[in-house]
This record gives sequence, C-alpha cells and structure tokens, in this order.
Amino acid sequence: MQSIAAKATHATMWSALEILARYGVQIAVTIVLARLLTPTDFGLIAMLIVFTSVGVLLVDSGFGTALIQRQGITADDETTVFAYSMTIGAAAGFALWFAAPHIAAFYHQPQLVPLTRLVAWVLPLGALAAVPDALLTKRLDFAARAHAEIVASGISGFVAVALALNGFGVWSIAWQSVIAIGLRATLLWLYARWKPVGRVNHASFRRLFGFGGFMLLAQLLDTVYVRAQALLLGRLFDAATLGYYTLAQNAQQAPVGFVGTVLSRVGLPVFSELSGEPVRLRQALRLSLRVSLFLFLPCMIGLALAAKPLIALVYGARWLSAAPVLTLLALAAAPWPLHVLNLAALTACGRSDLLLRLELFKKPVSIALVLVAAPFGPIAVAAAVLLGSMLSIAVNTYYSQRMLSYGVLEQIVDQKHTLLLCLASAVAGWGILHWSAPTIVATLTSILAAAVVYLGGAAIFRNPAATELTHLSRSALASRLPGNKDTQP
Repeated sequence: MQSIAAKATHATMWSALEILARYGVQIAVTIVLARLLTPTDFGLIAMLIVFTSVGVLLVDSGFGTALIQRQGITADDETTVFAYSMTIGAAAGFALWFAAPHIAAFYHQPQLVPLTRLVAWVLPLGALAAVPDALLTKRLDFAARAHAEIVASGISGFVAVALALNGFGVWSIAWQSVIAIGLRATLLWLYARWKPVGRVNHASFRRLFGFGGFMLLAQLLDTVYVRAQALLLGRLFDAATLGYYTLAQNAQQAPVGFVGTVLSRVGLPVFSELSGEPVRLRQALRLSLRVSLFLFLPCMIGLALAAKPLIALVYGARWLSAAPVLTLLALAAAPWPLHVLNLAALTACGRSDLLLRLELFKKPVSIALVLVAAPFGPIAVAAAVLLGSMLSIAVNTYYSQRMLSYGVLEQIVDQKHTLLLCLASAVAGWGILHWSAPTIVATLTSILAAAVVYLGGAAIFRNPAATELTHLSRSALASRLPGNKDTQP
C-alpha cells in the first residue's frame, strides 16, 4: 500500500499533466488568437463568461465536492447528483438563451444575442460530466482525466484557430468553448465507465446538499467577486478595455488555475483521509504549503516583474495596455496556494459551513473594493484585487489556527527561506530588465538569472521546501517501481 505522501505526489503529477495539457493548449491557442483577433473580440466573450460562470456553479451546486469528500457514497447518491445536474444544466441553458436580448441591451452590444445563444450550450454539456468528473477525482485517477483534456483541448483549439484564420472573429472563441466541453464530457464518461444505475433519492439529495449547499453559496460569492470585475468594466467602458483586462486576467489565471486545481483536487481527497487526525492533517497542510509555495511564489513574482516585455513578446505590442494590470494581478495571486490549501483542509473536515462563513466575511469587503475602484479603470480594479487578496490571507487561515493550531503567522514564518530566495531572485531579474534595452534577449536573460539565483540559493542554503520536494519526488518514483511494497500508513 502506498503512503499518503507517495499517493498524493503521484496523483499530483498526473493531475498536473492533465491541467498542463488543458492550460498549455489554451495558452497556445490564446497567443495565436490574440494575434489574429482584436481586444474587442476578447472583451465580448468576457461579457458572457460573467453569466456562464454562475450557471456552471449552479449545475454543480457543490455536489461534486460532496461526492469527493464523503466516504462510502452509493449508486443512489451518484444518480441523484446526475439527475440534478442535468435538470439544472438544461434549465440554466434555456434561461441564458432567453436572456440573450437583455444581456446584449445591458452591454449595448447587439451581436451578443447570437453569441449568448451559442455559448448557452456550455451549461447542459458541462452537466453531463459532473458525476464522472467527481468520481475520477475521488479515485485520484488523473491519468484518465489527462487523456480527456489533451484530446478535448487539442481538437477545440485547432478548430478555433482554423475559424479565426477564416475570418470568423469572436465566433472562433465561442465555438472553442462549446466543442471543448462537449468532447471533455464524452471522454470522461468513457474513462469513468459509469452509468446511472441507482435511483433518484431524496435522502441522498438532502445528505449531499447539506454539505454541497454551503459549498455552492461560498463558490457563488467567489464567482460574483471575480466576474463583477468584467461586468463593471464591460458596462462602464468599452469591449476593448475589457479585452485588455481579460487578457491580463487570463495570463494570471493560467498558473493560478493550474496550481489551484491541482492542489484542491489532490488536497481534498488526501486531507479527507486525515480529517480525523488533526496532528497528521496539520503536518500534511504544512508540507503542502512549503512545497507548493516554493514552486509557485517565484513564478508569480517573476510574471509581475516581467509583465511588459512578456506581453510584447508573447501577444504582441498592441496588447501592452494589459501589462500594468497583469503586474498587479500576478502579485495578488502570489499567495494562492496558501488560500487554496487552508480552505481544502477545512473542507476535508466536512466544515463547509465554516467555509461559507469565511466567504461571507471577506467577499463583501473584496466586492466593495472592486465597486469603488471600477469607475477609475482596469488598473484601479487590479489594485483592488491585490488589496483584497492580502486581506484574505488572515481570514482564510483563521480556522486553521483554531482547529489545527497552525495560523497565519506560523504559516508565513514557515516560508521564510522561500520568501528570502524570492526577494534575491527578484532583485537579480529586475536589475537586468531595468538596466537593459527592452529586447527578447534581455527578457530571457533576466528570467534565467532569477532562476539561477533562486534554485542555486535553494541548493546552497538547503531550503527545507526544496529538500521535501526532492524527497516526495523520489518516494513517488520508488512507489511505482516493480516489486516495491510501501506499507506506510
């Protein structure tokens, strides 16, 4: 039997591959589309994502997380979740279809009517994958998920680029999202080998919704906060302005989504196994924070420092207005593993009610900051997001202190070696960018110098996070070798 650490590391690697496939293709396609399409095209799609994001949450309603978190789920539980998801998916899709004229009127963009009616298909198609998605996650079978993502992302990305080359404009992005989610749902069904063989059971609904309902409300608050940024900018300014903000937000959310999804997918099932053992759960949380921040923090600080030359290099000079927004959003996302893992530990203990309580405390403040900043433009909104992220650190670690005796101060002190290395590497990278001409060579040299300082410093001073990462990688590799029998609990 594999140890928890080896099992989690192996699952993390496959989950990382799956999400890398998805985000890798998305980033590559976005780079191509950014050079073929206009900021207005990206802004129009961003206006619709405000509504589809809420619909996706309603389709799931926290039931997927409930299936993962609960031990001993039944066929009736699975079938009940499937029936609910399909019903809500169809209803939300029809609602979005009929709301299309009103959405177009709100933004003063008539072409949003047909676009909305195409994108509405995302909701029922996504509902098809709800149960297979949760079951594969619960099994930590991320190899199957990786295969599904590679195929779905690859085909949909190819279609989007082909459409853009043939002059379809914003429709290229719309068709990409519909095709991707349809293919993904089909493939997840095949890999999960699941059928709704149980019965729709009201007792199952009440039991799962007792947990999932709190998750739904918490996630809705978070989605309203994130999408309010696009809603306000799209309403107060033009589609092109929103397009710049959306490109910066997408560039920031690619690494954030990657890390956040990996950590929550792996952290929730693994933490759930330790939910009855506070000491071991605390150790697992501490280890996860050290390793994830060691990998993630320097990437986001580097993205913030090199935002301008990277955008010019990757997306083209016409997107440079997005650079200051990306700098602020990248800094806001730097502590993201700290947010995700503390909340995953709380969720694993079955306390979704406490998760909702945290969201009710912090999200009104964050939303208020965005509302105040929105009339001043995209840079002000990004600054509000940065301030909200910093304020949320203390909030998200509150129950970790109460339940696990591992609060914000101790968590930050645990990262002191990584923070010092980040500071040193940032100074090295910034120095090259500041004193050199803005060229591709200078940008790549600054990134290389920062990486050498960071990794070299970690090796010389034996950063505990680097040591733990090496140990986990070796344990995961050893556990896969033939004849190895890991009997750790």
